[in-house]
Amino acid sequence: TTGIFDTHTYMQRLLVHAHDLEATAVFNAEVTGIEKIPGGFLLTSGSDHYQFQSRLVINCAGLSSDAVAALAGIDRDKAEYRLHFCKGDYFRCKKPLQVRHLVYPVPQAHGLGVHITPDLAGGVRFGPDTEYVRSVAYAIDERKRDEFCAAAQKYLPRVSPEDFYPDTSGIRPKLQGEHDGFRDFVIRHEADRGLEGLIDLVGIDSPGLTSSIAIAEYVETMMKNEGLIS
Repeated sequence: TTGIFDTHTYMQRLLVHAHDLEATAVFNAEVTGIEKIPGGFLLTSGSDHYQFQSRLVINCAGLSSDAVAALAGIDRDKAEYRLHFCKGDYFRCKKPLQVRHLVYPVPQAHGLGVHITPDLAGGVRFGPDTEYVRSVAYAIDERKRDEFCAAAQKYLPRVSPEDFYPDTSGIRPKLQGEHDGFRDFVIRHEADRGLEGLIDLVGIDSPGLTSSIAIAEYVETMMKNEGLIS
């Protein structure tokens, strides 16, 4: 079985739940330094170099997770944490389609292939494709329209290129390069590197969002097993 869910409502609900548990969320505050100190870590943030201490640090910084690990002193090449950015574009179809569920092609090496995704507003979009890029940018090349149409015609032969227009795009933080074999998520306590209390989550792409609660529970169990929390 498969399906979709409202990612924005989900994240808003998590934020409300965090506030209910007396957590503080600080946005637009880039971490610029992580220093191991007795009993924890000294973190530096923002252009004003604001500093604070924490006994534990969980690095789940997505596209920047390898860079954050490097701030703590981890060599991301030796640790094999260096990320490869894999862009995925979506095109939307303006022709009415009687599609009520997701339709997938045979999976590709680095993604699920261009599939049909009905959205919560009743529209239909196609994607994502797979394109390794050197930097984070979300513009969509409209010339891909023919490629998306050809992929869609394998299961919807009546669509044509003029039915498609660019929608959204995203970047996957993959651990494997374009010509590498599959690599799974990294979820690791870095105690053996002299960084007790640092948990790195690196290379988590799909289905990291829909699995985020399960990932959090896994990290919590890991920390309890290693005596970091009770």
